[in-house]
Amino acid sequence: MMLVVGGGIMPLIQEYLAKGLGYMNSYWLVAAMLGYLLFYALIGSKNVNKDIPVD
Repeated sequence: MMLVVGGGIMPLIQEYLAKGLGYMNSYWLVAAMLGYLLFYALIGSKNVNKDIPVD
């Protein structure tokens, strides 16, 4: 579901950024979102509830 929402909303936000900041600078949004995906893959997806067994 995140892919659907991100793929539908991110281009709109990037369009507004491109109009205000310039075409090339709007790609910093993409870099920030990829950075968040990296964070989630490495740190954010860890099991913080130790009561739930993960096998």
